[in-house]
Amino acid sequence: MIDSLYRSKQDAFWDRLGGVLARRGVSPDAVTKGAFLLSTLNSFAFLVHRNFLAYGLLLAMTELLDNLDGAVARVSGRKTRYGAFLDAATDRYKESLSLFVVAWVTGYWVACFAAVTGSLLTSYNRARAAVEGAQAAATGLDLFERFERVATLVLGLVLSPLLPPSLFLGRDALWGALVLIGILSHLTSVQRVWRARRVLRELDRGSSSPFPRA
Repeated sequence: MIDSLYRSKQDAFWDRLGGVLARRGVSPDAVTKGAFLLSTLNSFAFLVHRNFLAYGLLLAMTELLDNLDGAVARVSGRKTRYGAFLDAATDRYKESLSLFVVAWVTGYWVACFAAVTGSLLTSYNRARAAVEGAQAAATGLDLFERFERVATLVLGLVLSPLLPPSLFLGRDALWGALVLIGILSHLTSVQRVWRARRVLRELDRGSSSPFPRA
């Protein structure tokens, strides 16, 4: 009940902002592309200034814009399949780029590799299950989705300069956040495989036609 009330208020806030943009002729796709551009510029700027706190706060701000394209689409009645695809595709690029620049600046290549592969596999497993006809596999509560991954990365960036540098097994808070993202995202990927397995096996029992393999 409380969560539903919070979400309705949150949607109302973004819908008001979306209404302002929609009345000025801004399309949902333009908002998606603008958010992608700002996030990309923020990531490349981090390679230069290397300020964890600044990058983390700006990353949080640009990620908030992820709510705005959907709001513009709702209030303008311009929801499209391509728009949903574009939003998902740019989200993957933004998340991968943010982890890449963090690895470049910090040298935490292994932790970032685990984080980015876990995030991409989590998304891929859901998409592939849907391609095979298991849309029902997309339902259910996931352990660690994109919101949690980005929020954990932001917290790691913001807290890293504020906490002792050897807090997590001799490493800083950002390293701890990356390890957490890697572990929980891979667990979520396995969770989606298990869910898809159940749904796809039910479909297989109802059909003898072979499915193509990737």
